[in-house]
Amino acid sequence: MASTSSSASVVAECVQNFITSMDSLKLNMVAVDQVYPLLSDLSASLQKLSILPPDFEGKMKMKEWLLRLSKMGASDELTEQQARQLHFDLESSYNSFMAALPSAGN
Repeated sequence: MASTSSSASVVAECVQNFITSMDSLKLNMVAVDQVYPLLSDLSASLQKLSILPPDFEGKMKMKEWLLRLSKMGASDELTEQQARQLHFDLESSYNSFMAALPSAGN
């Protein structure tokens, strides 16, 4: 039973990190030093969830974004196109994440 509650808390953490990341972009927080920690937290929470395969879309996309951001300076800002793409990738990953959940209990 403990594993069920701990995985429920990790799911909640993932959802919170997805929403926080998407909201920050909507609030025009697009500097690398604002975006990177949020995506890093999201990536870490996705890694904790054992029901997701290693090649899960959200994990792969967050790794790609973290790599891209790590090559930029802290005060660099995402362009409007980059911010839109990141928001799209977050939304798409979130939808895949939610779709993966119901089958976890089967």
